[in-house]
Amino acid sequence: MIKRAPLVLLDEPLVNLDYKLREELRSELISLFTSGDTTVVYATTEPQEALLLGGHTAVMHAGRLLQFGPTLQLFNAPASTEVAAIFNDPPMNMLAATAIDNASVKLDDGSVLSVAGRNLALTAGQRCRVGIRCNDVRLQAGNSAGASVTLACTVGLAELSGSETYLHLRHGGDALVAQLPGVHALEIGSAVQVNINAAQIFLFDTEGRLLSAPQGD
Repeated sequence: MIKRAPLVLLDEPLVNLDYKLREELRSELISLFTSGDTTVVYATTEPQEALLLGGHTAVMHAGRLLQFGPTLQLFNAPASTEVAAIFNDPPMNMLAATAIDNASVKLDDGSVLSVAGRNLALTAGQRCRVGIRCNDVRLQAGNSAGASVTLACTVGLAELSGSETYLHLRHGGDALVAQLPGVHALEIGSAVQVNINAAQIFLFDTEGRLLSAPQGD
């Protein structure tokens, strides 16, 4: 029987290797996982490596174990905002919000997101945080009221990698990052509108604990 090893995901690097060596090491580890009765513990700061290697992941911060379990389970349902920050690169965006009732939340700019069908025990006026992964922030406008919201933002920085663009944005008192495919050469200070789909949001309480993850994850 093959033992799929825990993968330890840390917020502090243990060893720095160049890109080629890291690629070779990942290939060797995958071979170890599939070639026999082997247990491997691997420390990394890269969420993509943990997802690629699979198995189980322990998310740690400042010597504390934050969450442990199957890698995809942790990625799909991070137990806290700390885990969501560490296990996403860039870290998951967090927007302040207030519950209208147990089926909808309102961002601080007045935008309303529907969370109907998630069986939440929210009370009117309860403060919470909306989490949205950077690659789920879109430039196009939403399709229907309640299903998505469009936020007016100001560009603080556009990082171009060739295949992707990381837009650092300001929306009121919130900062967020949009990870967009392709090249988007936007000027600093320019105005853009981004879309957030309610089906893709996470909800956390004010203590940082997960209340709800996107359905189907």
